Amino acid sequence: MTLKSVARLAVTGLLAILVAGCKGKSAEEQFAAAQARFDEAQHVVDSLKRKADPVALFTPVAEAYEQVAAEHPRSEQAEQALFRAAELRSQYLSDIPGALALYRRYAEDFPATAKAPTALFMVGYLYNNGLLKPDSAEIAYKKFLELYPASELATSAQYELQTIGKKPEDLIPNPVIPADSTAPPGTNAPAAH
Repeated sequence: MTLKSVARLAVTGLLAILVAGCKGKSAEEQFAAAQARFDEAQHVVDSLKRKADPVALFTPVAEAYEQVAAEHPRSEQAEQALFRAAELRSQYLSDIPGALALYRRYAEDFPATAKAPTALFMVGYLYNNGLLKPDSAEIAYKKFLELYPASELATSAQYELQTIGKKPEDLIPNPVIPADSTAPPGTNAPAAH
């Protein structure tokens, strides 16, 4: 059996599980099923490395987590599932609009949880770095600092606010150029002749 066949089989299995659905199951059961799908998809990615298609593998996983949140919106599992779905959409699926919507929803639905500051920070980050919408990023970062000024991410949010709209090369100070171009690199001393 080739690696491509194994990948197809794994994706087919994941889709079959998703199609079978989780309706009628408890939040705990649905979350456990979504976590099992994640573990299986991660195993396939780890086994096949670059030959695995993360979008095909992790889209059903993100959808399973989102289903937990949709069917059991105020459960502890919904909180965890919503955050994990946002992470998957951001990191594995490169679905910035989808991740942004999920992080925003998490921050609104679960503002007093430990991950709420991270979710709101990610809203600003994705607006700034993913969608290139600095005005929206600025609003999100300011809201973050208003709600979570003591968060470990507060310094990062302040830095992001100071650097919104600036090019990376504008953030690096000008290097010191030696007066004598024959000077050894990293020094201002003239080269020995």
